[in-house]
Amino acid sequence: MVKRFTRRLAGAACALFCLAALPAKAAIWEAQNEWTEAHEQAYSTWVRERFDKDFFHQPEYTTVFGLALDCSDAIYAMRIIYAYENKLPFAINDPTGKRRTLSNEFTRWDGYRETLRHENDDGSWSSYKGPEYTEEDKVRAFIEYVSDVTSTLNLVNDTYPVALDDIRAGDMFLLPRNHAYIVKKIEPTGAMTTLSHSSPRAWRIMAEINDFPAEAPEDRKKRDGYRRFKPIDQLRTPAAKVPGASEEQWEVAASLGGSREAFALATQDALASIKEPMAQKASRLFASLCDYAVQRVDIVNHGLNYLARMGDNNGRQCMSIGEYAEYSTPGRDKKLEAQFRILNAMRSNPAWDEASFPEKPVIEAIFASESTMPEEQVGSFCAVPFDIQGGRNMSLRELYRGMDAGRLVSDPHAPLEYRWGLAADSWTPQCKSAVRS
Repeated sequence: MVKRFTRRLAGAACALFCLAALPAKAAIWEAQNEWTEAHEQAYSTWVRERFDKDFFHQPEYTTVFGLALDCSDAIYAMRIIYAYENKLPFAINDPTGKRRTLSNEFTRWDGYRETLRHENDDGSWSSYKGPEYTEEDKVRAFIEYVSDVTSTLNLVNDTYPVALDDIRAGDMFLLPRNHAYIVKKIEPTGAMTTLSHSSPRAWRIMAEINDFPAEAPEDRKKRDGYRRFKPIDQLRTPAAKVPGASEEQWEVAASLGGSREAFALATQDALASIKEPMAQKASRLFASLCDYAVQRVDIVNHGLNYLARMGDNNGRQCMSIGEYAEYSTPGRDKKLEAQFRILNAMRSNPAWDEASFPEKPVIEAIFASESTMPEEQVGSFCAVPFDIQGGRNMSLRELYRGMDAGRLVSDPHAPLEYRWGLAADSWTPQCKSAVRS
């Protein structure tokens, strides 16, 4: 009996020793700190001072250099990188449903070695295992995995709404199923700068706009608007019940009849500590209008290039409904139109006549029915390189005239001249995906 007990004790000790000898499941990174309000404020400062439109374009920053992202991907990547660099935990609701949360404790790449291929001299290929993933490799793989399984809809569950006067750098303006902006900076005048990636997912410089998002919160379920990441211990808490949550912005938007322009002004008033002079505001809005126009170039060209590749590779002439949604620009064109409308409306403000700033005569020339200012002079303040291959630019006045005449086409099947409102005749959609949109 004693011998049997001794053998059992020895066996148990061996089992414990063997288990202890096995390698522990390694997290992507070990969190050594916990999120506090001080960390949240520091995160806001980091976004304002270090996270810029070129963040994913710095070759020396190999963890994120070259990542193909869209708008929600950039927001998750921003939060992951800050958490990693400051040894803080990161967690979101797991969109795959396999676990409660998706966090830095994910062990998917523990001991992982990528399978690589090498072409031999005789033309054959050999496979081999690369080196074991480093911590930076794991972080990059984690960002790519989160990008694959999430969208703007997942941001709804991982964030909560904030009051207008509480918005700060690092927050976001969310449009589920559509777009998401990063709040980059807020000036003492309440003026806002935003960053955003766009669809389709690609490695590109982020769009930077020195203005408010061109939308107002209007979702009946209150899933859109200005939002902030939930504390990790509140991930399962309904957004409206997270400490500090506020539904004020929907009330403000509704009281203004849903006007996007009025909501932007109300947001600026809530955030301002000093009044923005007319000249400063007009210059800022002119710059943001130029940014919107120039950024449209990239989106239009992506669509035209995709259409050309589609025809070359398989002879298709029409995009699917999903492809059409990815490459068309109706939302972007509405924002551009709204920017023109806001800038034009400023001319009726009594303070306009007294204001003096370089862009003033150009703005007058854009909207005047008759103007003696040459097109070259108008274009010198903002040249839109709409035809990169042909080396042609257009001025904001030319763009406005095409838009005002209803000639600007958002259909990605349309040739370049139609996309930019330069064609003399109107565009008639031929593909079912365009007709159904």
